[in-house]
Amino acid sequence: MTHKINTSQLGPIAKRSLLGVAIASALHAPISLAQEATTATDKEVEVIEVKGFTSSLKASMLDKKASDVVYDGITAEDLGKFPDQNVAESLQRITGVAIDRSGGEGQFITVRGFGPDFNTVLVNGRQIATENQGRAFSFDTLPAELISGARVYKSPLASMQEGGIGSTVEITTARPFAFDGFKAVASVKGMYEDISEETTPQMSGLITNTFMDGKLGVLAAASFQQRKLQTNMLETRYWRPEVSLTNRSELDNPDYADNAQFNGVYIPQNFDQIVDLVDRERTSGNLVVQYAPNDDMTLTLDGLYSKFEVDSDAHSVGHWFSDSNLDNMSFTDNGSLSGVTSTVVDGVGGATDFIRRRYGRDVEIQAFGANFEWLVNDNLTANIDISTSTAEDSSGGDNFFTVVGYNNEYSVDFTGATPSLTVAGGDAALQTPSLGRMHYNERNGFDTEDTISEYRADFSWVPDSDNAFYKADFGIYFQDREKSNTRLFASGCDIYCGYTFDLPDELLSVFTAQNYFGGVPNQWLTYDPEAFFDYATSDAAVQQIADATGESFDDVRAAIDATNIGNPQPSNDSFVVSEEVLSAYAQFYFTTEISEMPLDVNFGFRYSETDTSVDGTSQIVRDLQPIPNDPSDLNVVYETEVGAPVNEKNSYSSLLPNLNVKLQLTDDLYLRYAFSETLTRPMMDDLVPVFNVTVSRPGNLQAQAGNTELKPYKATSWDVSLEWYYDDTSYFSAAAFNKEVEDFIAGDVADESLFLESGEYVFSVLRPRNGDTLEVEGLELAWLHTLESGFGIQANATIVNSDAEFSLPGLGNSQNITLFYEKDAFQARVALNNRETFMQEAVSTLGGTEPRFTETYTQVDMSVSYDVTESLTVFFEGINITDEELTRRGRLSEHFVQQVADGARYAVGVRASF
Repeated sequence: MTHKINTSQLGPIAKRSLLGVAIASALHAPISLAQEATTATDKEVEVIEVKGFTSSLKASMLDKKASDVVYDGITAEDLGKFPDQNVAESLQRITGVAIDRSGGEGQFITVRGFGPDFNTVLVNGRQIATENQGRAFSFDTLPAELISGARVYKSPLASMQEGGIGSTVEITTARPFAFDGFKAVASVKGMYEDISEETTPQMSGLITNTFMDGKLGVLAAASFQQRKLQTNMLETRYWRPEVSLTNRSELDNPDYADNAQFNGVYIPQNFDQIVDLVDRERTSGNLVVQYAPNDDMTLTLDGLYSKFEVDSDAHSVGHWFSDSNLDNMSFTDNGSLSGVTSTVVDGVGGATDFIRRRYGRDVEIQAFGANFEWLVNDNLTANIDISTSTAEDSSGGDNFFTVVGYNNEYSVDFTGATPSLTVAGGDAALQTPSLGRMHYNERNGFDTEDTISEYRADFSWVPDSDNAFYKADFGIYFQDREKSNTRLFASGCDIYCGYTFDLPDELLSVFTAQNYFGGVPNQWLTYDPEAFFDYATSDAAVQQIADATGESFDDVRAAIDATNIGNPQPSNDSFVVSEEVLSAYAQFYFTTEISEMPLDVNFGFRYSETDTSVDGTSQIVRDLQPIPNDPSDLNVVYETEVGAPVNEKNSYSSLLPNLNVKLQLTDDLYLRYAFSETLTRPMMDDLVPVFNVTVSRPGNLQAQAGNTELKPYKATSWDVSLEWYYDDTSYFSAAAFNKEVEDFIAGDVADESLFLESGEYVFSVLRPRNGDTLEVEGLELAWLHTLESGFGIQANATIVNSDAEFSLPGLGNSQNITLFYEKDAFQARVALNNRETFMQEAVSTLGGTEPRFTETYTQVDMSVSYDVTESLTVFFEGINITDEELTRRGRLSEHFVQQVADGARYAVGVRASF
């Protein structure tokens, strides 16, 4: 693959050595944000073919070496072939980058301890919309087959849109002008899931060609992936601190009349066994048309589409811990519950619950853009870019949570690595349909839509004179963003909660959890949730309730219809956030020598104004009422079914300087320094000014509320790095960095009293607030070494620390080692990724008021390929081949929260190129 380019036409494309320009041009197409242009020259350069893992490592190394910023990247091994199955999984091989997985696939990234909301993700230089309620981008929505490269910018240029304290990540897709004429690739493979024992297809294809003597280029690509996986989980959700309680058998003991038997202890909320059967299907494609009427102008039109559907079907058996039912309690030296029995007295007490739940995602992403690059004259280049992207998650009302159960005794032992369960009545207690009674039920889910429209004009000016100052970049940028989030919700709890009414036996059957954990039952009752809802709204159910309560049939029918269980309605935590950003920047580039050592310096400023408007709906709580036969929960009663609209606004501006210095000490040794001020805007769901009750259990009342007045996080950062490029495809680098973040936003839990009809209730309310300054510092080490024999090693380590352990989710050390061999037609590699214990959330999203931690996780992946011919390759891939399981805990190591097993998966396939 060779293609001739004229460097005088590069305009604002990255400043590099001629070799670096050639490689980047072949692989990355024009990249709008990397405004690092070189002095114009009319020399033609032959592009080097990049094919194979070693060659891709070399291309990334040369790009890093030539860069004017602190930067790391990944280059596709060939057209349509990225090093890993998922872009995020490839990014984790970069120093400072760690990932969070969903269904065994990389979904979110953390860079230098800053989680997914702190990293701006661009596709071809444009920010892309996300279906999440905050700012985090889900990398599993994009297939790796459409990606030609990915870059992680750890120090900014003024030309980069602000927003990423952690980093700016740019994903690039292929462009037809990067290739000389016709090129096509296609791949097909089958993926086997170790736990579900299912095999599913994956396929992709790309075709590109140029016409009209190279003036017109067209590229089209498509990808399809299907997975049928099984995720096994054990879960306690969260632990409650500072609890005071007495064994149920000792409640009449006068010694505990005024003071509980146990005080200030930790109690888990529940113990659930979950099997989630998941169908994941992703269909994606992109189309690019480029037209160059002459040597000075290039017009690029592109579109990207991705549809990602996750149909989750979870079968669970659960046991909830209510303080008034607990007996035979034992505790560790730290005051954490280590063993307990939940009892039943007079038919009231603990319960065995058979739960059906759906954790679905129905995501659609569309992105369209137009780019015009114009070499106005020998000194000035203009780049005009207009784009829009939309991300939607249309799962509102499609998810459900239903409970069938009965009051029953059980014991849980927390002394092992994972909890163990004993249920009164043995296996029969979990498998007898006649025991099942209807309980809690809801339909829920979020309709989330994010739309981003961007308009930018970038200019690069090169002076005629040959002196230290060689270039200036300047431009203006405008973004209009709107994110709406509507939670559709309906529940029949008012009627069915309390284990009172029977679900017909024929609707219940025994579920068997294959390849499940030991120490717990692997069979329990299950049912079709739609059959549950059908019966719950049927005349037969109405008659059963009327007979049991003495109410009339019509009154019961009216009460059931009023629940809207078949037609969920928007809830009071829905919101719309509108955000307008106007920015202008200037960046100046200089080159000189110090003692015959080349020195490159660039500095710049970016000024930004942000206007935010938040619309929401707020409901006022009128009372909390008890639920019959279920002392563990209370029913929330609101003043009105529909809340009152709320609108609030906020504005702020920022001036953000940056400086990048690169000193070439020798031919192979580079010293870098970077200084910058960056910001991350508040999370959009944190801005919503409404009060939402999240837990309504006696003695454990919880709520969340937003804060429209939040200011952005603002970081002052510096980086120092030393890079030694000691061989053709070998280097070692060490980098130290420091980030000081002002106005850090953290969830602050405080007690707030509500005075309701039945009395005063104290809620633990979580609100986001700007807090103190947080400092993060760290060290990154990277090593790439290749041998003529074909063997090589790529290794890196990141050490990161903070002065505020419980304020920065994602902060933790990580290490990567990849051993590879590539010779002639054969290629093999084994990659190990290790992420040490880190805080997942400062306040667990599963509930409660405590942090949630993810324990050290080590994953090993491997791949082997053989080139049968120059055009045909067969390959084998293994992911998580050691079958590692993910473990999460609470504040203390003994606070078990989750054990998650996604299993190993293997793929066999063939790839052809033409």
